[in-house]
Amino acid sequence: MTKKAKSSIFIVIISAVLLAIIGCSSASSQVEDKKKDTTVTVVKKDPDPTPSPTPTPLVDMEEGTYDINEMPLFAIEGTDYTPFSLELEKISAVTEDGTPVEINEDDPEETEDVDTEASDADTEGEESKEDDTDEEDEESEESDEEKQKIYNTYKVVLKSGLKFPDGSTVTADDVMFNIKAHAARDYKGDFELGELDIPGMREYHTQIPEETRELVETIINAGGFDIEEGKYPEIEGVDPKLQDEIWACYDEAGLIFARNIIDHVNSNYALNAYVNAFMSGYLTYAKVEASDSLKTAFAYIVWGYGRKKNPYNYRKNTLTTISDKVYELNEVELTEMDFWEEIKEYYKGDLSDEGIDNDVAPGTPTIEELIAQVYFEKQDYSVENIKGILKGTTFDEKIGTDRECIFITISDDEDINDFNFFLTNPKEYEKTSTLNDPEVIIEIDDEEEGEEGEEGEESDEDSEGENTEGEGES
Repeated sequence: MTKKAKSSIFIVIISAVLLAIIGCSSASSQVEDKKKDTTVTVVKKDPDPTPSPTPTPLVDMEEGTYDINEMPLFAIEGTDYTPFSLELEKISAVTEDGTPVEINEDDPEETEDVDTEASDADTEGEESKEDDTDEEDEESEESDEEKQKIYNTYKVVLKSGLKFPDGSTVTADDVMFNIKAHAARDYKGDFELGELDIPGMREYHTQIPEETRELVETIINAGGFDIEEGKYPEIEGVDPKLQDEIWACYDEAGLIFARNIIDHVNSNYALNAYVNAFMSGYLTYAKVEASDSLKTAFAYIVWGYGRKKNPYNYRKNTLTTISDKVYELNEVELTEMDFWEEIKEYYKGDLSDEGIDNDVAPGTPTIEELIAQVYFEKQDYSVENIKGILKGTTFDEKIGTDRECIFITISDDEDINDFNFFLTNPKEYEKTSTLNDPEVIIEIDDEEEGEEGEEGEESDEDSEGENTEGEGES
């Protein structure tokens, strides 16, 4: 909340306290309790649900006849689903700038032994100060190297002989179709791929070419039309007409910015105590909620855009703003655009964190992000492929023929196991527009859990089991 808002809050709280001393002791305690919540909203959380199943790639799965509708790309731990992938292999790794990285094939057990020995040595204090200095230098060098994100490329080999329920053969094209369907912007299921750090995934998921996104962000960051100079800031290689098109979205974005504040205030301060403190002791939130003008006026005052002293007059039903504008709410409708114009005027168009973005509602986009968002929605882009996902073939020496496979390049910050989904026949999808996302239920092994044997732990396990039954989908 801004300094303006804090100042307003201080004044109205003092007024509320005086009213409480006169005779509203019970209301006073309620207001005091709510005042504590003005900066932090405490939400009672339900018990943590059973964790979603973690897919585990399996290598060299036995081939056979399966129902492809019940087969994910990778096996899913805790279930009996058989994957339609035959094997998974990491074939290369590069840094962000394309520099090849040697694939680490060290035995995990050996690595653990080394870590244990190092830990023991540290505990016993056997290493000298010189050794410590050398280690710090090495760690520093390793830290610099780790700053470069690494992208690993995996080859996922498909089983042969896979068929859809209608008898048609499953191909790599069908798998690619399903990948794109699960990566689409409007997909909201349990196997969402669109947020994974894969080259080209952001472009496909948002349908905005990355070069265009960067250009728009450059134009917005450079600033809008300079009235004194009579022109836009000069950006090498950028047509001022494009700048004009982008900045034409400014007020439309501002309208959303103001609406986000209004919604936030009326969601988090929807109590009589707040209305009494900020607006009038004669007003209830039910009356505020029933009027769009009062909801906007409420947001004005809470966010620090009302006059410091008595911004709302209950008898006259008027709002006086921080810029001394007076709105007679019996005569005019106070709108989101009025609020946006007030914000614009106060900050003189400054879009920085010290400017308009100082007033952004928590958890909502900045004004710059909204301008870009509005502009992109007016365009007609088409991104058809994902750069980091390709189809191909690989020779299988065991059977002496080629197999179809998928190549996936993904950041080492991501877990390849999260790249999982069930197949849908593209022909079926054309009819239903529905993807095959079966429920994945994790069963807890009571025998394993019961080995601990303590009553308290058994009680916790029973509780966890109940949560599992209610969880249904991953």
